[in-house]
Amino acid sequence: MKRFLLKTWIINISICNYLEIPFSMSNIKYQLSHIFKHKCAVWEFTLKCNSKCIHCGSSAGKPRLNELNTEEALTLVKDLNSCGYDGIALMGGEPFLRDDWYEVAQEIKKNQMKLTLVSNGLDIISQIQKLKSLQTDCVSLSLDGGTPKTHDYIRGIKGAFDKVLHVINVLRKEKLPVSVITTVSKINFKELNLIRDLLINKKIAWQIQIALPIGRSSRDLVITREQFYAVAMFIAINLKKYSSKELPLIGAHCFGYFSNLLPELGLDPWIGCQAGRSVLGIQSNGNIKGCLTLPDDFIIGNIRVNNLHNIINSKINSKNFQFFHKNNSENYCSKCIMLKRCRGGCLGTAIAFNSFDNPYCLRAIEKEIFKNNYLPFRWKMNSKILEYKYLFNKILFK
Repeated sequence: MKRFLLKTWIINISICNYLEIPFSMSNIKYQLSHIFKHKCAVWEFTLKCNSKCIHCGSSAGKPRLNELNTEEALTLVKDLNSCGYDGIALMGGEPFLRDDWYEVAQEIKKNQMKLTLVSNGLDIISQIQKLKSLQTDCVSLSLDGGTPKTHDYIRGIKGAFDKVLHVINVLRKEKLPVSVITTVSKINFKELNLIRDLLINKKIAWQIQIALPIGRSSRDLVITREQFYAVAMFIAINLKKYSSKELPLIGAHCFGYFSNLLPELGLDPWIGCQAGRSVLGIQSNGNIKGCLTLPDDFIIGNIRVNNLHNIINSKINSKNFQFFHKNNSENYCSKCIMLKRCRGGCLGTAIAFNSFDNPYCLRAIEKEIFKNNYLPFRWKMNSKILEYKYLFNKILFK
């Protein structure tokens, strides 16, 4: 589910920068996050892919019809820079399958923008020296199982597990920033502990997200709302158990919002969906939308038809706002006191689940799980961590 994860700006250029940031979030940081927000362009560089992931939200495999050529791609980099974007994440599909990836990556760095590449890890070893010469800001790899059997099954490639672990070790040896993304489904839900044990004390940033029922991913793969809450507790427990240097871990933008019990699980305090605000989604044929997770109904232009600056400033935020207003006027969120700050959570997640009345929202789920039972005050996790572990295991092995 690579499209979804990138709303977190590839774990904010991998939590390599997060290693020195304390976990607690203050009101001051919340206010400042409205002002100082980096702009990331998430670019589906090609839809061509050499994996066959069963949860792929892009249905990647064959290239998209009429993908941007090299000249158009280089121009787009310059246009993104002129529009104020300070980072580009190249993903797919598999970005290394395009012959011109290095030339475009060079242009990104030439324009003094941060460069992230998101890969399945199957075709990287031969590119290591190029990645080093680029001073790549982050290489992000998918790790979807704690065992070869599970990871290989999800990725559709035998031997994929051993290959990605080998790539991780090589990248670390070459001192290239590396992060790992795990997409949680019913298949790998109970292997989070195994994956964690592979990453501890290796300074590998780890982002956990959930599989959404879009693209090739079926609804049968999606974890339940109770399991979703259990994964959130897993993240919170491990954030308390390990320092950010031992295990730099965050939940993706699906893990919110404004829980009465759990702390912030993301790197930044939640200030509403960033689709079209600090994040821009670009399809490989030049289509533009606020986030690649959003359905094609949210395409607001194509760079071959209109100037990027005009596309961004004329339509993108108004379209997202209209959808938000329409779908949150008479549902669960409309009755929530946090609506103005939360703004309905991650727009792509809400649309994918069509769950406006029963959202994948920690605050909403808590009301169902705990009902009239005692709900500990927020930030009181230290004294209650054993209770959380018990509840986590109870839900996990239900």
